[in-house]
Amino acid sequence: MTGLETTAGIRGVLLPLHQGQLLLPNRLMSEVIGYREPDQIIRGAPDWFSGIVVWRHIPVPMVNFDALLGSEDIEVGHRARIALLRTVNSDSARPFTAFLLQSIPRLIRVDETTLDPLEAGDEVRFLRQRVRVGETEAWIPDLDALESSLQALLR
Repeated sequence: MTGLETTAGIRGVLLPLHQGQLLLPNRLMSEVIGYREPDQIIRGAPDWFSGIVVWRHIPVPMVNFDALLGSEDIEVGHRARIALLRTVNSDSARPFTAFLLQSIPRLIRVDETTLDPLEAGDEVRFLRQRVRVGETEAWIPDLDALESSLQALLR
Protein backbone atom coordinates (compact mmCIF):
# COMPACT_ATOMS: atom_id res chain seq x y z
CA MET A 1 0.00 0.00 0.00
CA THR A 2 1.39 3.42 -0.90
CA GLY A 3 1.23 6.44 1.35
CA LEU A 4 -1.79 7.74 -0.60
CA GLU A 5 -3.95 4.65 -0.10
CA THR A 6 -5.93 4.38 3.09
CA THR A 7 -8.37 1.92 4.54
CA ALA A 8 -11.90 3.27 4.75
CA GLY A 9 -13.07 3.56 8.31
CA ILE A 10 -15.17 5.48 10.75
CA ARG A 11 -14.50 7.24 14.00
CA GLY A 12 -16.00 5.24 16.80
CA VAL A 13 -16.33 5.74 20.51
CA LEU A 14 -15.97 3.13 23.24
CA LEU A 15 -18.38 3.71 26.11
CA PRO A 16 -17.06 2.09 29.32
CA LEU A 17 -19.48 0.00 31.36
CA HIS A 18 -18.80 -1.97 34.51
CA GLN A 19 -18.81 -5.26 32.55
CA GLY A 20 -17.26 -4.15 29.26
CA GLN A 21 -17.72 -1.47 26.63
CA LEU A 22 -20.21 -0.38 24.00
CA LEU A 23 -19.02 0.60 20.52
CA LEU A 24 -20.91 3.33 18.69
CA PRO A 25 -20.22 5.70 15.81
CA ASN A 26 -18.81 8.95 17.17
CA ARG A 27 -21.32 10.96 15.11
CA LEU A 28 -24.08 9.88 17.52
CA MET A 29 -22.33 11.50 20.51
CA SER A 30 -23.68 14.88 21.54
CA GLU A 31 -22.00 15.39 24.89
CA VAL A 32 -20.60 13.63 27.94
CA ILE A 33 -21.51 15.10 31.33
CA GLY A 34 -20.71 14.24 34.93
CA TYR A 35 -23.06 11.80 36.61
CA ARG A 36 -26.14 13.13 38.34
CA GLU A 37 -29.18 11.38 39.75
CA PRO A 38 -32.14 11.12 37.39
CA ASP A 39 -34.69 13.90 37.84
CA GLN A 40 -37.63 11.56 37.35
CA ILE A 41 -37.97 7.83 37.99
CA ILE A 42 -40.92 5.90 36.59
CA ARG A 43 -42.58 3.33 38.87
CA GLY A 44 -42.60 -0.20 37.52
CA ALA A 45 -39.95 0.56 34.89
CA PRO A 46 -37.46 -2.20 33.98
CA ASP A 47 -34.09 -2.27 35.79
CA TRP A 48 -32.23 -1.07 32.70
CA PHE A 49 -34.21 2.20 32.66
CA SER A 50 -32.58 4.56 35.17
CA GLY A 51 -35.04 7.44 34.77
CA ILE A 52 -35.15 10.83 33.09
CA VAL A 53 -32.30 13.35 33.24
CA VAL A 54 -32.79 16.92 32.13
CA TRP A 55 -30.06 18.10 29.79
CA ARG A 56 -30.22 21.60 28.31
CA HIS A 57 -33.89 21.79 29.37
CA ILE A 58 -34.66 18.58 27.45
CA PRO A 59 -35.95 15.47 29.28
CA VAL A 60 -33.74 12.54 28.21
CA PRO A 61 -34.33 8.87 29.13
CA MET A 62 -31.28 7.24 30.72
CA VAL A 63 -30.34 3.60 30.09
CA ASN A 64 -28.12 1.42 32.26
CA PHE A 65 -26.58 -1.27 30.03
CA ASP A 66 -24.86 -2.86 33.04
CA ALA A 67 -28.32 -3.82 34.33
CA LEU A 68 -29.04 -5.47 30.95
CA LEU A 69 -25.80 -7.43 31.30
CA GLY A 70 -26.88 -8.82 34.66
CA SER A 71 -25.07 -6.52 37.08
CA GLU A 72 -27.04 -5.90 40.22
CA ASP A 73 -26.87 -2.75 42.33
CA ILE A 74 -23.60 -1.40 40.97
CA GLU A 75 -22.50 1.61 42.95
CA VAL A 76 -22.07 4.71 40.83
CA GLY A 77 -18.46 5.80 41.31
CA HIS A 78 -16.92 9.26 41.32
CA ARG A 79 -15.73 8.78 37.71
CA ALA A 80 -19.22 7.93 36.39
CA ARG A 81 -20.47 9.90 33.41
CA ILE A 82 -23.59 10.22 31.30
CA ALA A 83 -23.23 10.03 27.52
CA LEU A 84 -25.91 11.90 25.60
CA LEU A 85 -26.49 10.41 22.17
CA ARG A 86 -28.63 11.37 19.21
CA THR A 87 -31.30 8.80 18.43
CA VAL A 88 -31.07 6.89 15.15
CA ASN A 89 -34.82 6.87 14.59
CA SER A 90 -35.85 10.18 13.04
CA ASP A 91 -39.49 9.50 14.01
CA SER A 92 -38.57 9.49 17.69
CA ALA A 93 -40.43 11.94 19.90
CA ARG A 94 -37.24 12.12 21.96
CA PRO A 95 -34.16 13.15 19.97
CA PHE A 96 -31.64 11.99 22.61
CA THR A 97 -30.92 9.00 24.82
CA ALA A 98 -28.56 9.01 27.80
CA PHE A 99 -26.30 6.07 28.71
CA LEU A 100 -24.84 5.61 32.18
CA LEU A 101 -21.05 5.11 31.92
CA GLN A 102 -18.40 4.11 34.45
CA SER A 103 -15.84 6.63 33.21
CA ILE A 104 -14.83 8.81 30.25
CA PRO A 105 -15.41 7.40 26.72
CA ARG A 106 -12.51 6.78 24.36
CA LEU A 107 -12.34 7.61 20.65
CA ILE A 108 -11.20 4.82 18.33
CA ARG A 109 -10.73 4.40 14.59
CA VAL A 110 -12.70 1.43 13.23
CA ASP A 111 -12.22 -0.24 9.84
CA GLU A 112 -12.38 -3.73 8.36
CA THR A 113 -8.87 -4.55 9.58
CA THR A 114 -9.55 -3.64 13.22
CA LEU A 115 -13.12 -4.96 13.68
CA ASP A 116 -13.76 -8.68 14.17
CA PRO A 117 -17.14 -10.20 15.08
CA LEU A 118 -17.09 -12.59 18.04
CA GLU A 119 -19.35 -15.45 19.04
CA ALA A 120 -22.53 -14.00 20.48
CA GLY A 121 -22.66 -16.09 23.65
CA ASP A 122 -25.77 -15.45 25.70
CA GLU A 123 -28.31 -13.29 23.90
CA VAL A 124 -28.79 -9.98 25.69
CA ARG A 125 -31.66 -7.63 25.00
CA PHE A 126 -30.66 -4.51 23.02
CA LEU A 127 -27.20 -5.85 22.16
CA ARG A 128 -26.79 -6.70 18.48
CA GLN A 129 -23.20 -7.99 18.16
CA ARG A 130 -20.14 -8.71 20.26
CA VAL A 131 -16.94 -7.55 18.52
CA ARG A 132 -13.22 -7.15 19.00
CA VAL A 133 -11.76 -3.78 18.03
CA GLY A 134 -8.00 -4.12 18.03
CA GLU A 135 -7.33 -5.67 21.45
CA THR A 136 -10.61 -4.52 23.01
CA GLU A 137 -13.86 -6.47 23.22
CA ALA A 138 -17.09 -4.46 22.95
CA TRP A 139 -20.79 -4.77 22.24
CA ILE A 140 -22.63 -3.02 19.45
CA PRO A 141 -26.06 -2.05 20.80
CA ASP A 142 -29.34 -2.46 18.90
CA LEU A 143 -30.35 1.19 19.06
CA ASP A 144 -33.53 0.71 16.99
CA ALA A 145 -34.91 -1.84 19.45
CA LEU A 146 -33.81 0.25 22.43
CA GLU A 147 -35.48 3.39 21.10
CA SER A 148 -38.70 1.50 20.31
CA SER A 149 -38.82 0.13 23.85
CA LEU A 150 -38.17 3.55 25.33
CA GLN A 151 -40.97 5.08 23.24
CA ALA A 152 -43.40 2.39 24.43
CA LEU A 153 -42.28 2.83 28.05
CA LEU A 154 -42.60 6.62 28.02
CA ARG A 155 -46.01 6.97 26.34
